[in-house]
Amino acid sequence: MAEVDDLRRLVQQLQAENADLQCQVATLQQADHNQRQGLPQDSDSGKSLPILGCLQPQGTDPFQDFVTYAPMLAWVTDAQGTMTYANPDWLAMVDLTEQEAVGQSVETLFPAALAQNYLQNNKWVLEHQTVLETIEQAPLPDGTIHTYLVRKFPMQAIGATSTLVGGIGVDITELKQTEAALRDSEARWQFAIEGSGDGLWDWNTQTNEIFFSHQWKAMLGYADDEIGSSLDERNSRLHPDDKAQCYADLERHFSGETPIYQNEHRMRCKDGSYRWILDRGKVIEWDADGKPLRVIGTHKDISERKRGEAERKQAEIHQQQLTIILRESEATNRAIIEAIPDLLLRVGRDGTCFSFLPPADAAAGTFLPVQNNLSEVLPPKLFHHQLQRVERALSTGELQTWEHQFEKHGQLCHEEVRLAPCGTDQCLVIVRDVSDRKQIELQLQATAEELNRFFSVSLDLLCIGDTSGYFHRLNGQWEKTLGYSVQEMQGTRYIDYVHPEDIDATLAALSSLTQQQEVCNFVNRYRCADGSYRWIEWRSVPVGHLVYGAARDITDRIQAELELQSTKDQLDLVLQASAEGYWDWNLVTEEIYFSPQWKAMLGYANHELDNSFATWEAVAFEADRGTALQLVDDYNSGRVEEFSFTQRFHHKDGSTVHILSRAIHQKDAAGRVIRMVGSHLDVTAIVAIQAALQTSEMQLASVLNSSLDGIMAFKAVRDRLGTIVDFEWLLSNPAACEMVGRTAEYLLGKRLLDELPGNKTDGLFDLYVQVTESGNPVRRQFHYSHDGFDTWFENMAVQLGDGFAVTFSDITPLKRSEHDLQQANQQLASRVDELNQHTQQMQLLSEMSDFLQACLTVQDAYQSLGARVAPLFPSSSGGIFMLTDVADYRVAQVATWGPKQASAPEFIPPACRALCREHLHQVGPDCLSLGCGHAESTQALTTFCIPLLAQGQTLGLLYLITPNPSQSVQQLARTVTERIALALANLHLRETLQQQSIRDPLTGLFNRRYLEETLTREVQRAQRQCHTIGVIMLDIDHFKRFNDTYGHDAGDRVLKTVGQLLLNSVRGSDVACRYGGEEMLLILPESPPEVTLARAEEIRQALSLLQISYSGLTLHGLSASLGVASFPGHGLRAGDVLKAADDALYQAKAKGRNQVVVATVPAIKVAGETRAPLSRDIS
Repeated sequence: MAEVDDLRRLVQQLQAENADLQCQVATLQQADHNQRQGLPQDSDSGKSLPILGCLQPQGTDPFQDFVTYAPMLAWVTDAQGTMTYANPDWLAMVDLTEQEAVGQSVETLFPAALAQNYLQNNKWVLEHQTVLETIEQAPLPDGTIHTYLVRKFPMQAIGATSTLVGGIGVDITELKQTEAALRDSEARWQFAIEGSGDGLWDWNTQTNEIFFSHQWKAMLGYADDEIGSSLDERNSRLHPDDKAQCYADLERHFSGETPIYQNEHRMRCKDGSYRWILDRGKVIEWDADGKPLRVIGTHKDISERKRGEAERKQAEIHQQQLTIILRESEATNRAIIEAIPDLLLRVGRDGTCFSFLPPADAAAGTFLPVQNNLSEVLPPKLFHHQLQRVERALSTGELQTWEHQFEKHGQLCHEEVRLAPCGTDQCLVIVRDVSDRKQIELQLQATAEELNRFFSVSLDLLCIGDTSGYFHRLNGQWEKTLGYSVQEMQGTRYIDYVHPEDIDATLAALSSLTQQQEVCNFVNRYRCADGSYRWIEWRSVPVGHLVYGAARDITDRIQAELELQSTKDQLDLVLQASAEGYWDWNLVTEEIYFSPQWKAMLGYANHELDNSFATWEAVAFEADRGTALQLVDDYNSGRVEEFSFTQRFHHKDGSTVHILSRAIHQKDAAGRVIRMVGSHLDVTAIVAIQAALQTSEMQLASVLNSSLDGIMAFKAVRDRLGTIVDFEWLLSNPAACEMVGRTAEYLLGKRLLDELPGNKTDGLFDLYVQVTESGNPVRRQFHYSHDGFDTWFENMAVQLGDGFAVTFSDITPLKRSEHDLQQANQQLASRVDELNQHTQQMQLLSEMSDFLQACLTVQDAYQSLGARVAPLFPSSSGGIFMLTDVADYRVAQVATWGPKQASAPEFIPPACRALCREHLHQVGPDCLSLGCGHAESTQALTTFCIPLLAQGQTLGLLYLITPNPSQSVQQLARTVTERIALALANLHLRETLQQQSIRDPLTGLFNRRYLEETLTREVQRAQRQCHTIGVIMLDIDHFKRFNDTYGHDAGDRVLKTVGQLLLNSVRGSDVACRYGGEEMLLILPESPPEVTLARAEEIRQALSLLQISYSGLTLHGLSASLGVASFPGHGLRAGDVLKAADDALYQAKAKGRNQVVVATVPAIKVAGETRAPLSRDIS
């Protein structure tokens, strides 16, 4: 596909240049029309008119300069084809000066066929008085034929009575060659796409029937027979949101707005899910009204790409916004300049660069050599060459154009440079990278050289023509066969060489070839340079508007067939010669005698026919009598040497009798014929047999000569003991002779082992002996590598008398195809295995990502991470290591897999080179890098250390030990590392946010919101399970005094210390919260009232013993008041229990602080009323 894209780009470039040329022609026509009245002309003197000079006023003539220096041909002729003007490019094409060309006729300057074409086009322009756009060819001095896009137009000079014909042309030879290469390349692409894994579709817009390949159906999860060929099958599965755009893209293609149809859409699969599909297609057939009849295209599953795009989309939004802001701030003219695909520089005479504009596609950070000398960026040789060009441009004022090549990043690059003077000491330099074009040219040159080599070595007559009937290219065998040079035949018509009797059949074959677009075989006769004709056998195939033909001279074969037929005719005469009847004719007396045998041949007795000439006339066929008498006269007069004639006679029963008459004559002394004596032979049966035999022989010859398989017959050669020692050739058809490289005449009578001794070595001779002796036919395929052959054959041998007949064919191409197919199948199987492995890996990666996203904590992820990673790297071992707290600053192992762990479970980060470099580090037999300090030697195994990087931070390390250090394994390890790093970073972030949402940042205790949610939940659980909850509310005594005396920082130190005391005093199920200010609260699930009271007292005593240091001072006298309540003893709702604990706290403060007070039981409890059910709402 890369080659096809490159060729398309080249064609588009040439088409753009063609459009520019058309604009130039239009400009020239307008200028000619506007200035036509100012043309001086001296029609009587016959002098050359200043055609172009008079199109502008005298003085500076920019239009004359344009015609002179524009890269195109420009010329003017009169009505008879005489040149009156030619610009320098036209003169360079014919290699003449202006004085030599002007005044000459095109018939003297160009070959007759081309000149006639030019004059016919001129005539059309003069007759219609309008512009003619056409294609013309012209020979260059080097002998090549170039093709030009030409526009011819009428011109009228002042004072002239005749109209001139002006012409402008541009060389489109390269365009035509590129278009041909593009068609060939697209044909190969069509073949390749059929064998790819993408789906194919073929839509008949008239019937709305559409063919879907099984690959497309498989993409959606269907079997081949589960989806029909109706367009509704596709429309019903197309996502509703994508239909409008899909058909809009189709309409744009149908209207010609886009060269191909391309659309991305979602298709519903069999399981109800949707997959993204990329459709590409093109109309290949249109009706007379320009409406599409047939559209073909491909399906490609791009679901994976779409998923990747969705994942990257959020990350790209910010970048896109910045890009939009940047683009909106740029000036319009700067955007236009920067879109130029060329490098622009303004340089001085000494090579100093004054301004620099890189190409639009230049990489970021490109060096800008402004106010620097080009010697800093150019190789010395290129720099000195450019200085020479600068000096030449400044001294001559002419545009300098050249191409050079140099090595860049290890690759050979080609650049086209245009340098024009800009002022007196500076030049404008335009540099274009033409490496792609050079690569295409080299590829086309290599293809052409391969074709040339094939043409030069082929023994057959090879040619390329077109469907209009003209030769384009021929190989050298034509010159050897017909005597014409290849140059003489190129550009001529096929039919000009065909024998008049074969013209109709040849035209019919060409018509069939054009209409059916398939291989066509036919035979005709071609005229040689000496006037003789030779028989040519053709095999031709059309490709687009071209016809590729391979022909073979079969004149010798045809001549041999004719000679064989003549020999058979003579043999038939010999076989018919025998004497049964007798006749004797006296030419002097006119008496004649017929033997009884002759009369019996006719069914008569001897007495029933008298011996007279009248009898002969009566029984002989009237049509034969004149011929017989003429033969008598010719024989007796010496015009023929013998008398032999088969004559028809009427039998007595009305049937026809064929009788062969042969005679000799007798002469007298004077040399006059006086008597003829001859014989009669009834050859009626022989004539019938001969007719049947001739038919049979014709059929046999037709079979043998037309068979593509080789056919041979042999008879056994035996020694005195009767043992077969060899076989003698009896017959060989043309195909067999061609395969063994010998003629049938040469092989006749030759012995098999003398000519092909390899038959004895390979056991073929013994096989033929077995067939001859047993009569059992044998079929076999074998490889024959003797006697100059290296060929696979398939043969069938059957007994034929005391010998055998064998039919064989060359199956070497079939064997090669089988071998190629086997290799292709192996490659396809390998690719399928790779794709299956990749699919399995992607599925495991997806499952791992889903699992990590579902984990609530990092520890949950650690526990199963090893089991999730292990299937991705079979036969490998490894582990996940995470960085610990900043204070500890170590790397600890959190997950492992595989049998071999060759790394320390815990180490400091500098021990790992990957963590130090933040880049993958590989150690193994094929990569002799320094090992990491935490890893042990693994000998034949390879280790990868890959840092876990996410959000600009290093989280840890993936350590992998594998026997397979392939690029795919390395890439998979990178992907796994990225997924794990991102997931763990998200989990860390989630835990951090969760802790921030429920924790007090100063004390580390839970905040009040978490307290309310937890207490409500614990009350509901206590109701269901019928257990108690203890609540302790704590307030630091005289806390304001600490703030006032030591400052708020000291107060924060007190709160933090008390909070840490509470955290150290609670069980795993207890909850310690900061209720507000210096008030703190403990929730003790399943704690009886007496236990809660004891815990409160323990906390009070521990708090009173605290020694807090702050700024070198020890804070003494720390105490707290505590209120204790319980559920359900002090309330059935969370709010009631908290209020009871708060009341008890204030009672403790009221009693003098630094004590624990238990809340009083509500009056309703004291009265002994029935307790409300625990299941009711306590919130």
